[in-house]
Amino acid sequence: MFSHAMHTRIIERQMLMMFARLAAVTLVLFVAAVPARAEAPKLLAKTGDWESFAYSDKAGKVCYAASLPKRSLHAAKNRGAANVTVTHRPAEKSIGVVSVAGGYAYKKDAIAELDVDGAKFDLFTTGETAWARDDKAVVQAMLKGKSLVMHGTPAKGEATADTYSLAGFAAAMTEIGKACGVK
Repeated sequence: MFSHAMHTRIIERQMLMMFARLAAVTLVLFVAAVPARAEAPKLLAKTGDWESFAYSDKAGKVCYAASLPKRSLHAAKNRGAANVTVTHRPAEKSIGVVSVAGGYAYKKDAIAELDVDGAKFDLFTTGETAWARDDKAVVQAMLKGKSLVMHGTPAKGEATADTYSLAGFAAAMTEIGKACGVK
């Protein structure tokens, strides 16, 4: 005969097995429901302080150039990764879109400023990303410039200034242009 303690262990084990099966089914359903990217981004080239990448998603090919800051002022200790990117999505007729990830949530409705060798551009912010209002003008300045400074204001904390090198930017733009068929 089984003791009460033995029955309790058997029931607990059955419940654990049932929970494990339920968790496995839930995981399978969740993974099936999440849209998968067709491929991981592929590094096209590293040119100076910039890297260029390409991948395909449901809408088509996506190519982007990205760089990390060389210097950051007033960066909080728990700040995420900051970077500047220029992205081509030719299938969506979206070419040369300039965005800056601040590594933090920007202050609501705050204007960020991008300074390319003295040429200043206002960017609008949403969440953790700042977007250029005039992508073409910003890209043209970046192609001619030596460095850019991104000034942003986090939702909490002191304003930041991140300095990026533009060494290799023109070559990175050429790489993503070739990869996405953009001139």
